[in-house]
Amino acid sequence: MELKELASAFAAKLGINGLAAEDGVCALEIDGIPLQIAEMAAGGALLATAVVGPPPPEKTEAFLELLLEANTETLGPQDRALGKLRDTGDVVLQWRIPTRDLELDGFCAELEAFVNQVEQWRLALENFRPAAEEAVARDEDIPGLGLPASGFISV
Repeated sequence: MELKELASAFAAKLGINGLAAEDGVCALEIDGIPLQIAEMAAGGALLATAVVGPPPPEKTEAFLELLLEANTETLGPQDRALGKLRDTGDVVLQWRIPTRDLELDGFCAELEAFVNQVEQWRLALENFRPAAEEAVARDEDIPGLGLPASGFISV
């Protein structure tokens, strides 16, 4: 199915009015998370994008380093990537959804998994901030931050 058909079927399933894909892009909000789904120029896939949040003002480099590690250790092999928007500096999660044989149920499952991952990264960012503030106050590095297989940063 194409994005236009998926968006229409998704809206009908959830009883949402006014959800449509225009010019290959669909914007919606799930569980309070605004996201955008766009048809990739090369075709064969959709790209879901959501803002995780601004990086912490303290220990920003350490946090961005953790994002790079997450891209290679937990997200990269699965067509997922964390990045930073050039214009706002916000951290974003992008998720590539192959469209070959993609039907509504598969699309719903992908969106649910995507939203869950965004929520995990938002919580990770929230948990990172106090640790970063404390490390700055002590003029120390941030020990003990790691990335378990789920892609969730623990403190």
